[in-house]
Amino acid sequence: MIFDAHGDILTDIYDETLKGNKNSFRTKHYPKYLEGKITSSIFVNWTDPNKQDKSYFNAVVEVALKEIKENSDIISICYNQEDLMKAQKDNKIRIILGIEGLKYLEKPEDIKKLYDKGFRHAGLTWNEENSYAGGVSFPEKGLTEKGRELLSLMEELHMIIDLSHANPKTFDDILEATKGPIIVSHGNARTLCDHPRNYTDEQMIKVKARGGVVGVCAVANFISKDKENQTVTYLARHIDYMVKLLGIDHVGLGLDVCYYLSEGKTSTGVKGLETIADTMNLVDALHKLGYQKEEIDLIAHGNMLRVVQTILG
Repeated sequence: MIFDAHGDILTDIYDETLKGNKNSFRTKHYPKYLEGKITSSIFVNWTDPNKQDKSYFNAVVEVALKEIKENSDIISICYNQEDLMKAQKDNKIRIILGIEGLKYLEKPEDIKKLYDKGFRHAGLTWNEENSYAGGVSFPEKGLTEKGRELLSLMEELHMIIDLSHANPKTFDDILEATKGPIIVSHGNARTLCDHPRNYTDEQMIKVKARGGVVGVCAVANFISKDKENQTVTYLARHIDYMVKLLGIDHVGLGLDVCYYLSEGKTSTGVKGLETIADTMNLVDALHKLGYQKEEIDLIAHGNMLRVVQTILG
């Protein structure tokens, strides 16, 4: 079983609809999810803040949710622990609906509208700055008062708060403004790859201290600056580094396999993890590093599932 804490599937469903391709999750993604043994995932609406607008954001929500609900025989939107357990029993892929950047949320209270539509996860920002917080491209801006209000509402609603894409100031501000477990859904170890979207040892230790989990991702330039190390084997090294730093209970997967959002791309560019169908190659790489089944199970799904269940209730 694999819990993939980050996939831009909602956005892709909408983009495929614009091309006239109906039911694209079932035909384009589902076979690969089965092959990769993905049993749970957070599907997000990523609306590019530099290219798209609020109408696009809203359309992604409406179109993608409609398609997912029409495929309830193979996937199940989960809102709480009970839903997660039932979907597993029914042998369906368990989906948590998420938002990657809340730029188009007009006011903090509007998070309740997204909650009512089924969303249980959000990061305040992508790489941009908005009225709530600053992303990695704007290192000087931290959490705003509106951002603090939004976080308070998210905690009241038992929503998953995601630190991915937050700049260091926003990262610390969010931790200071919240109380419960928190996640980094997708990001790697900066010690192994010095990229702004990766995380320092100090940051990851802070996530551990809050009972959270860090999900490693299969974005090539987050794995290594050297092309020859942009491999599933080197991604396993990130996991091994994090486990030695944080302990086995605080590392998970958030693969961010999103090549499909770029016209003409068919691969992540990561050798051995070209598509989500190749996820078991990462499991094999961990076996080769000496990890036992019980340890791999925690990394592959147990840790992220534990934190998600704790937050959702």
